[in-house]
Amino acid sequence: MNSPSSLAGSELRLELPTLDLLPLDLGAYRHGNTGVDYCHRFESDRSGPDVVIIGLTHGNEFCGAHALCELLEQDVRPLRGSLTLMFNNVTAYQRFDPQRPYASRCVDEDGNRVWLPARLKHPDSEESRRAARLAPLLREADLVLDLHSTSNPVAPMLIYPELPDCSALVATLGFPFAQLLYKLGGYHPGMLISYAMQHGRKGCHGLVAECGSHFELDSAQQAHAITRRVLYRAGLLEQDALIPPWGYEPDHRAGHYRIREVIEARTEHFRFSQPYRGFERIARGEVYAQDTGPLTAPFDNCTLIMPARIPVCGAEAVTLAEFLG
Repeated sequence: MNSPSSLAGSELRLELPTLDLLPLDLGAYRHGNTGVDYCHRFESDRSGPDVVIIGLTHGNEFCGAHALCELLEQDVRPLRGSLTLMFNNVTAYQRFDPQRPYASRCVDEDGNRVWLPARLKHPDSEESRRAARLAPLLREADLVLDLHSTSNPVAPMLIYPELPDCSALVATLGFPFAQLLYKLGGYHPGMLISYAMQHGRKGCHGLVAECGSHFELDSAQQAHAITRRVLYRAGLLEQDALIPPWGYEPDHRAGHYRIREVIEARTEHFRFSQPYRGFERIARGEVYAQDTGPLTAPFDNCTLIMPARIPVCGAEAVTLAEFLG
């Protein structure tokens, strides 16, 4: 487990990012109608899917909070089925310090790695306790959208299990950015959407939307855009509902990737060969980092996904994915 304090020294040595997107006051949304703070559920009188939209799984990823607040402020209600809106790690979010903008990612540990039945049964951290409170609201979901952002300035992406139903859903969204596929139960089994799909309602779909860089205004616009499209395609919005444009310039050539391997830093001396931002493609055998020795690309069309801003011993440093075209 790596606490935010483990990054503090390294963080101060780096130039602070421009903070164009800042946290909102969520006080008005603390008391919802679910029995769980910062969670709101709206039901229609027509049968349809139960859709859950989640923001702040990581406390410094503000785009999700902005998207949820917009839905609440505009009194968006489902045309059919139900809509549940969850602000996840509010405790970390409320600790945001503009002088240490990355430190409020979590309180004790990564909140998107704790979604395992054993952890939820015996929670032992702020993030696992919050997950245990939220879990009952996910077990009846038909579709879960978890809104995130990235520490490096890269284009948006969708991450979802490599299953026909998920691929079919994404195909309806017209998503003009990269799509990352993973094996359900393999890649990070403690992910929130994986928990909903494996331990909730049969046939549940799950999507992670990485909406751009943490503190860019465009990431909030991207979160609005993907959220409205998902709700529209699920039938919860009217056909003439206003669907906002994407926050970033579409790239229809971005392609699909299959996640193959997660690399952890084994020593405190882990260093990338150059300042990667993400989506750099390297040839088989090419050195991309040094740790206990040189780390080389293990397969063709190897792509670096979300390289750590500051690699930390024992934590994820980068994900390797195969470019599929």
